[in-house]
Amino acid sequence: MPKNPDEKKIIIIAYIRNNPNATYRTIKKDTKLHLRRYFSNIKEAFQIAEVTPPRTFKRKTPEEKKRIIIEYIKKNPKAGGQTIRKETKINFFTIFKSIEAAFKEAGIEYPRKIDKRSKEEKKKELIAAIKNNPSITLNELTSKIRAKPYNFFKGMKEMYKKAGVSKIEVGEKRKDKKKKKVIEFIRNNSFATQREINTNCRTHVHDLFKEGIFDAYKGAGIDFPYERLKLHGTAIKEIRQRANDFEESIAMKLSGYGNVNRLVKTKRGFADIIFERKNKKAIIEVKNYEAKDISISQVNQLNKYLEDCNCNLGFLICIKKPQKDRFLIGKNKIFILEASEISKIPELIDGSVG
Repeated sequence: MPKNPDEKKIIIIAYIRNNPNATYRTIKKDTKLHLRRYFSNIKEAFQIAEVTPPRTFKRKTPEEKKRIIIEYIKKNPKAGGQTIRKETKINFFTIFKSIEAAFKEAGIEYPRKIDKRSKEEKKKELIAAIKNNPSITLNELTSKIRAKPYNFFKGMKEMYKKAGVSKIEVGEKRKDKKKKKVIEFIRNNSFATQREINTNCRTHVHDLFKEGIFDAYKGAGIDFPYERLKLHGTAIKEIRQRANDFEESIAMKLSGYGNVNRLVKTKRGFADIIFERKNKKAIIEVKNYEAKDISISQVNQLNKYLEDCNCNLGFLICIKKPQKDRFLIGKNKIFILEASEISKIPELIDGSVG
């Protein structure tokens, strides 16, 4: 590195000639020299180097800066503070107390609401929201409080700890949201049937509430319309009779393939049919649902019967089977078949159970 100041000036001038867009920062970084020690300002350095500067080095007065910002706001009434700084190259906080004051000076209504809450106030609001609704999601929390939780906490676990409530996992949160949707639907439709709830809320009531539709009505704070059941008592008898007839016809057809035992008591209920063929056994549940689909709750119930009877093959016979028609739960296999597919049962027993 040369020690003579004149030599250092020559280095800076040569750098400017080779880099006409040079700034104080780039000169210092690349030459390791402080320009102001050898020139009164960068403008003088460009003049001596005989290079046209890429910008004016004239310092703007506060009034000039104020005028530039006001004109920009008038032309761009929806611009935010960051955009204004970037486009004008002026930090408006050196001219105005706030961005709102700048818009007021320009005679333009500020398009955004100023958030004057402190960091502590936002933290308290986030914690209070979790206390009031532990199943709230991160997106819902951000939208409701208008603050990003991760700007104040390390994660959801810390927020729940501060709120003094147990953290709810994502799956439980989804279930809670579905419950709330069902409850809201019942409140708006106090005579809703289970099928109407399932269809409109895209769920299965029995999967959400322990006692099914009765618990759902209880959660909604509405008395279950038992009078509807009484008014339709005859219809209910007919439904039950159809169910019995359907089960009877299935049992009759199965008897042609093996031994049929009906309504067999297990530890956790009564299995509709226990079917035996060639020293092999299967448990069969018969559902003649016309107005609703087979749900996972029926599959789980059949699996309980399989466990109670030390059996690993089960069938659900229905009028119209769902898209997913086979399940593997541990060692237990469960098939859902339509009544017209009964002939598959002996084939599956003979081929799938050792």
